[in-house]
Amino acid sequence: MHRFGRLAQAAVVLAVALPQLGLSWSRVWMIPLMVACGLVIFTSVFALGGAMQFLLTDAPEVANAFTYGGSTLTQYPLSVYGSELVKGVTFVVPLAFVNWQPALFVLDRDDPLGLPYWLRFASPLAAVLLAAVAALAWRAGIRRYRSTGS
Repeated sequence: MHRFGRLAQAAVVLAVALPQLGLSWSRVWMIPLMVACGLVIFTSVFALGGAMQFLLTDAPEVANAFTYGGSTLTQYPLSVYGSELVKGVTFVVPLAFVNWQPALFVLDRDDPLGLPYWLRFASPLAAVLLAAVAALAWRAGIRRYRSTGS
């Protein structure tokens, strides 16, 4: 119920906010793509966190830093963070492609950090690449897994 409530709240806020923004219809197409790519990116981050558990036993904090920490990070505009962190969540762990870069396109805003314009359209690429890395990491973890025997 908790996750459904968060999803329902986000859907209501989006439904109320969109008409108020006066967006050009030539930019609204990015919103469903942004949601779909965000789903793939976060699913991949969670899968990578699970795959890390095969190698780093008793280290769920490392995975939580990226999964739950990334979720909290994307709740705020990335311009409130330092440029090094923004570059990290753009080029290392691509959380900027969940909502920040596509939203800059939808809202017709310049990137306050001066990152290239083409990044606004790179969410599908980031999602596919991260999903591939997560799948490879998961398969590698499964191959190395040794049961406790219980």
